[in-house]
Amino acid sequence: MIALKNTVLFPKIVIPLIVQRPKSVSALEYAMSHERLVFFVTQKSIEDDVRVDDMFKVGTIGRVVAVFKLPDGSSKIDVEGLVRAKVSRFTQQEPFFKVNAQPSANFKVHGQENLEEKALTRLVIDQFRTISELKSFPAVSPDIIYMMSQLKDTDQVISLVTANLNLELQDQQLILETENPIQALQKLNLFLTREVEILEAEKTVARETKKQIGKMQKELFLREQLKSIEKELGVDDEKDELNVIKDKIEAAGMSKEVKEKALKELNRLIRMPPFNPEASYLRTYLDWLVELPWSKKTKEKIDMKEAEKILNQDHYGLDKVKERILEYLAVQKQVGKLKGPILCLVGPPGTGKTSIGQSIARALGRKFIRVSLGGLRDEAEIRGHRRTYVGALPGRIIQGIHTSGVKNPVFMLDEIDKLGMDFRGDPSSALLEALDPQQNNAFSDHYLETPFDLSDVMFVTTANVLETIPPALRDRLEIIPFPGYTEQEKFHIAKNFLIPKLFKDHGLKKRALTLSDSALMDIVQNHTREAGVRELERHLASVIRKVTRKLVESPSHKQITITKESIHKYLGPAKYSHQMAETKDEVGVVTGLGWTPVGGEVFSIEVVKMPGRGRLNLTGQLGNVMKESAQTALSFARAYALKYGIKEDFNKDDIHVHVPSGAIRKDGPSAGIAMTTALVSLFLKKLVKKEVCMTGEVTLRGKVLEIGGLKEKILAAHRAGLKVAIVPAENKKDMEDIPKEIQKDMKFFFAKTMEDVLKIALK
Repeated sequence: MIALKNTVLFPKIVIPLIVQRPKSVSALEYAMSHERLVFFVTQKSIEDDVRVDDMFKVGTIGRVVAVFKLPDGSSKIDVEGLVRAKVSRFTQQEPFFKVNAQPSANFKVHGQENLEEKALTRLVIDQFRTISELKSFPAVSPDIIYMMSQLKDTDQVISLVTANLNLELQDQQLILETENPIQALQKLNLFLTREVEILEAEKTVARETKKQIGKMQKELFLREQLKSIEKELGVDDEKDELNVIKDKIEAAGMSKEVKEKALKELNRLIRMPPFNPEASYLRTYLDWLVELPWSKKTKEKIDMKEAEKILNQDHYGLDKVKERILEYLAVQKQVGKLKGPILCLVGPPGTGKTSIGQSIARALGRKFIRVSLGGLRDEAEIRGHRRTYVGALPGRIIQGIHTSGVKNPVFMLDEIDKLGMDFRGDPSSALLEALDPQQNNAFSDHYLETPFDLSDVMFVTTANVLETIPPALRDRLEIIPFPGYTEQEKFHIAKNFLIPKLFKDHGLKKRALTLSDSALMDIVQNHTREAGVRELERHLASVIRKVTRKLVESPSHKQITITKESIHKYLGPAKYSHQMAETKDEVGVVTGLGWTPVGGEVFSIEVVKMPGRGRLNLTGQLGNVMKESAQTALSFARAYALKYGIKEDFNKDDIHVHVPSGAIRKDGPSAGIAMTTALVSLFLKKLVKKEVCMTGEVTLRGKVLEIGGLKEKILAAHRAGLKVAIVPAENKKDMEDIPKEIQKDMKFFFAKTMEDVLKIALK
């Protein structure tokens, strides 16, 4: 017995073998001196030192046809396979293997009657022919395939096909061990089908690859040809374009570090093949770098009188804002350069916060850029994306500077209180660097990867409420409150700003419509109740639309006049009555003043008691602060009532405190004295004066504490027709902000304790 490595000998075919191992050489010499018969079996592994367990049990008995001795002691032999055989036992292991092998019955030739065997044989030969044709370098000549088709012996066909097919050792051994010819043909057919599919897939991949490489080579060839043609014509666009970029880098006025980085990236681009996908990203990056205004500025001609005139032309009132802008201009004119202040305009919607930014830019003679931050959640929107991302861009701030074309625009960041935050980062934290005058001279954008000087930019931010701005960001802002407008201010804004603008928008001539002052004041007082002027503008637009329609439908109408009496035809009945909050003096009913993001608000506080178990019921969508105020007010009122001799068992009565407009959530520290007054009125059975309103917080000892938003609250009280206001004594300093006409129209009392409040409020 001779063990074979990586080879399976099949019956009825002749194959060449190399005999090298001492055991195999000894076995060959013994066979040659006897009958030339050897049992050839395949090893399971490729080890030289082969053991009994390392060999398959089924092999082939072969006759050694020829032997050729080689110089190194090995032999090249030709072996003819005779018959399958199975090892029954090993009779000798040294110096070579000897076995008792039981030959298997060879496949019988069944003749014409076994149609399945004949059909499978024909299919195997056809598939083998297909494989031979699919291979780039056929290993089997057409003569062998023709010879196969003429053979009548199925066993020989199977042996020839398996020996010439690129099958794994285990698959070849499986075919050898299958004694039934039909089963052997079926297995062989399965292997042939798999081989056909593999070869077809290889052909497809090779064809696609060749096509792709051919396309790239063609493009490369055409590009080189194009370059040669351009060279002949004296035109080299790409080189010229890169030279233009280089000239732009030199002329951009960049700092030394930025210039070095730009030139380094340009050199990379020059060395890069044109079809490299990174080339387009690099070119876009260089375009951003050279187009940014590194040294371009708007020349400022600061004329204080002209600036004041522009601010007054664009906005009525807003004296504090205008004063702050003029102060900035004065210092800028004196010093030459001033690190831009970060103004934050805080107030209700419709009070002109956004439009004041344009006026500031006009007064300064600078470009104006506005970016809305409402709902912005991704930090990359501020700092930019890394260049490694597809579609990367600089952040909104650098984009705004790029759009303006100068490094010192007036930059408005709208709705800074509505910034969001999620897993992509915190945009408000990213704004800290841009809005800090001490560090924004080297603002770092992730896309640029170089510092950019924002110290010349004048940032103006707007917000409706301060509470939602993070404390670290608020610390960098100079807060300028926009409290809202009085009725007189609204009247002047409508007359001098809104109506001329609406006439222009609707294509009306001045003579076509006359709106009397009384009609305009009626719209302000009875059709709107807001801190800003947006609703007022909408009502005026509604009137002008109706007038425009009349003029278009009836050309005979040359002029239309609207008076206070006829305004309801255009706007319908009055939406708001200008009466006081309460129509008569009552026990346990007090008018309070509150603050909301859209301005001040007037609300009633109603208190009743009923038999019960001493519980306090609070209704009207009250927040935690107001609930605590109510508890404090009740405790003080009970103590106050006992002090004045009211002998009452408070554990037998339930107290119900209600703030109407229950669908609207209410909270804040402004209702303490109002609730206390209502409860004291209830316990002492004293009437509360209907014309009195109040705001302030109270302690258990009856001290009246300071509150915020006084101007907005007093404006709301004035709009509601209230004549007397009780405010904390510590808020007396805020009276400077209250317009003079309101101070003349209303009486103000400053209370230090609840005694002061009750003296004025109760009859």
